[in-house]
Amino acid sequence: MDKIYVDTNVYIDLFEGRKDRFRDLGEFALNVFRKIREGEYSLVISDWVIEEFKKYRSEEEINRLVSDLKKEQVITILRADGDEKQARELSNNNFPDALHVVLAKKGNAICIVTRNIQDFAEFRNLIEIRMPEEL
Repeated sequence: MDKIYVDTNVYIDLFEGRKDRFRDLGEFALNVFRKIREGEYSLVISDWVIEEFKKYRSEEEINRLVSDLKKEQVITILRADGDEKQARELSNNNFPDALHVVLAKKGNAICIVTRNIQDFAEFRNLIEIRMPEEL
């Protein structure tokens, strides 16, 4: 089963039911988690995603979502000092997303699923970047 790393903004799309001018972004996010639940993918989640998520919503919400998945569908990655050092070496001006890349690679994810494709452009040579609707 392929592993995917889901960026914080996709979780926020899901929990806040965000929409853009024409599309329901929450529905795209829900579809990502539906595919995980159905066994098409397994989820790599990091403590960095949870830390970012807590700026917008409660940690309990994301924990509830993850706890509803089967144990074999979730790979939890915890940051180590070396991960942050590696992220700083990858990008001086985009540390938060560089850290997501490092953690996704650490979890053997095939891609990062994000709404912010442009924020990850400099990392395309390291890992595939997809929007939720591209899964």
